[in-house]
Amino acid sequence: HFQGIYRAKDRSLAHLEALVRMKDAQSPGDVIMPGQFIPHAETTGKIVEIDRWVLHKVVDLLASRPDIPSIAINISGRSFDEPGFPDYISRLLLSHQVEPRRLLVELTETAAVSDMRDAQVFIDALRATGCTVCLDDFGNGFASFAYLKQLKADVLKIDGLFIRDLPVDRDSEIFVRGMVAMARDMGKITIAEFVENEEIYNILLEIGIDQVQGY
Repeated sequence: HFQGIYRAKDRSLAHLEALVRMKDAQSPGDVIMPGQFIPHAETTGKIVEIDRWVLHKVVDLLASRPDIPSIAINISGRSFDEPGFPDYISRLLLSHQVEPRRLLVELTETAAVSDMRDAQVFIDALRATGCTVCLDDFGNGFASFAYLKQLKADVLKIDGLFIRDLPVDRDSEIFVRGMVAMARDMGKITIAEFVENEEIYNILLEIGIDQVQGY
């Protein structure tokens, strides 16, 4: 499945995010949501194969659909243990003649922080391929701002925990303003997820968010 991420100023499509779903073999036509199979896949290590499967599907799509500006994929923390993965991505893009900038790679902040050294090397290698790196769920972990100095991501996706309560939670607004201001000063793009109504959208527009995504 795919979800659009839009530029806040004019609501034009910035890129798509690929969302993996599992077909339900016992109930044809139904799908199993990630929360029901991703934790098990991470525990067993199967998630690394899923990462590669999604990568192949998305690169194939980008190659066949030049009208799609770019697509974001989520990479699990287990893939940090695969030092050759960024080079694998680079070779796959090259073989399909897809510009690296059209592939955004999202890594969750919690996964990156849990293995900072490997994450740092992984992110540097990804950026060297020409891909855009996005730090997902930003603000979820402790001392998030401090990690920005080490994790050289291009994009920060602010955790929906701070976004969904913006109209009624002054503390959330203070946090979001701080994240957006710091990201702007560091030359990073900001995305807000869980933007589900006009009130939240208008607050974010005033704050200066770059891009918005629903839920």
